[in-house]
Amino acid sequence: MAAARSLFFKHGFEKVSTDMLAREAAVSKATIYRYFQNMTDLLGCVATAEVCRFRDANPPAVTSRAELQDGLTAFGTRLLTFLNDPETVAFACLIHEEARHAPDMGLTFYDAAFQQTLDDLARMFGQAKDCGALKTEFAPQEIAEDFIALLEGHGFKRAQLGLSGLPYPDVPSKVNRAVTTLLRAHG
Repeated sequence: MAAARSLFFKHGFEKVSTDMLAREAAVSKATIYRYFQNMTDLLGCVATAEVCRFRDANPPAVTSRAELQDGLTAFGTRLLTFLNDPETVAFACLIHEEARHAPDMGLTFYDAAFQQTLDDLARMFGQAKDCGALKTEFAPQEIAEDFIALLEGHGFKRAQLGLSGLPYPDVPSKVNRAVTTLLRAHG
């Protein structure tokens, strides 16, 4: 998987052959096919591993507004720091391009990256509503989507299009603005 990741980043998915991968990984093609059905399956596994670099297995429990603020600040800082990595930008471009040809792989990546992240945040917001740290009529999933939008803005899109180098040059300021805005909006 490390060899595949390296080759995908260097050459793009379409240009990586099993022969090239076998040479880079110093294994036989049969070994590759023993573990992966095809190259798209391998890309899906690499994508899942990339997502795991970011995600926490257990989001923090929230029993007060201060814990919510701390949890959101930690999450936002982790997310924007991850998105600031040039390899993350390159990988997102690769996944978007490949998803056109392999919609199932796009759905797999979406579920592993975006949907699980939204679900984790929604659990935090649900706990915050239950304990009174948030007083809002909006559903936890809606609040989670709002928070992601506040964090990401268009910085990552500009980086993917090559319009900027670093999507988020001032992570602490961007995170603080997003957390403050969200908490004020959902009092």
